[in-house]
Amino acid sequence: MILLYKYICFLLIPLIKINIYYRVLKGKESKERFYERYGISKINKPKKDLIWIHATSVGEFNSANTIIEKFYLKNTILLTTTTLAASDLALRKYGNRIIHQFLPLDVSIWVERFINHWQPKLVIWIESDLWPNTLSLLKKKSIKSILLNVRISPKSFNKWNIYKKIYKEMTDCFSEIYAQSELDQERVEILTNRKIKFIGNLKLSSSFKEKNPKNKNNLIKDYKEKIFMLASTHDNEEEIFIPLIKKLLSKYSGLRIIIAPRHPDRSLSIKEKYIKEKISTNIIDSTKKLDYKVSIINSFGDLPYYYNLSDVVFLGGSFVKKGGHNPIEPAANNCAIITGPYVFNWQNIYNKLLEKEACYLFQEMISLERIIMQLFSNDELMKTRKQKASDVSKISFFDSEKIFFTINKYLREENC
Repeated sequence: MILLYKYICFLLIPLIKINIYYRVLKGKESKERFYERYGISKINKPKKDLIWIHATSVGEFNSANTIIEKFYLKNTILLTTTTLAASDLALRKYGNRIIHQFLPLDVSIWVERFINHWQPKLVIWIESDLWPNTLSLLKKKSIKSILLNVRISPKSFNKWNIYKKIYKEMTDCFSEIYAQSELDQERVEILTNRKIKFIGNLKLSSSFKEKNPKNKNNLIKDYKEKIFMLASTHDNEEEIFIPLIKKLLSKYSGLRIIIAPRHPDRSLSIKEKYIKEKISTNIIDSTKKLDYKVSIINSFGDLPYYYNLSDVVFLGGSFVKKGGHNPIEPAANNCAIITGPYVFNWQNIYNKLLEKEACYLFQEMISLERIIMQLFSNDELMKTRKQKASDVSKISFFDSEKIFFTINKYLREENC
């Protein structure tokens, strides 16, 4: 099957190139660097051992921080991403301490050109952006590779269970596979018929506390009420909350709402929907002041700052079937946490939070509305829920030393 896929990709090269040019015109690919998608680089490979880390988008990039910080001084870190947002964040955060390239598209001649140029000593593939040609070439060239923090949703598991042989072929190139949770570990073991390791969730390996906390009264001194944040929301979730937000704003005159959409390019359309509903709304500017009843974040990398200001946080991707988002980040910044029912991407973490009464999980809006009103009306309840969430955030959810040991082991070995 992979051999057939390889030839189909080769035949589709003209169409793939047309699509790339179209994406450049639409601003979805870098006009200055689109050639990297063909495995071409204008940067020379440094002499130090090179670790290639692939992190598809912003979430995967943020989780790679622990590994980058540990190894970039003694090794060259080559980071590949597929999205412009992840590229911008990587360059802003690390500058010339790492090399960033866009992942070449999964055409064998382009991927081989990329690998031959960079000659990685070790490849670390984060999560589940698996590409057959790329992975088969890593195996063919006997390059040591680690699949780290792999996850597989119930829907994906059912799909891959039908094409189990293909999934096994792709993952056979990895020397080690580490699952994101015990549930993911079990699913991947069924699909691969091999031992999968679990050392925790890489996304929980870093500190999530805001490094430069601001005094809330200094920043928003014109009012004394609470802040409610909708974080990492997906399409339609902001609309679901409009009736509740109207009720909250009418009941608590000083309340401020912060919305942080998962994809910031949706900020303008969200603003227009809220203004249409006669809700005072604007996109947050560089001052970061909350001058409107509803403020929308249209940038990456600032969530800890706004979590630190907030009292109650609803985590998106949970009223639509996206699997939810990281609850430890707001928990570490002293927030009371609320989520919808679809949290399968973080099931084990939410299980721990629910066990400790450190978050609320709701099936429908009416129940959620009732508890938010209770939180804003009962300071003791708010304080208790914040403290319980904070306590859970201090639990160690990832064994960094074990992955450091494995990486060092492969760096010492010679590729065959």
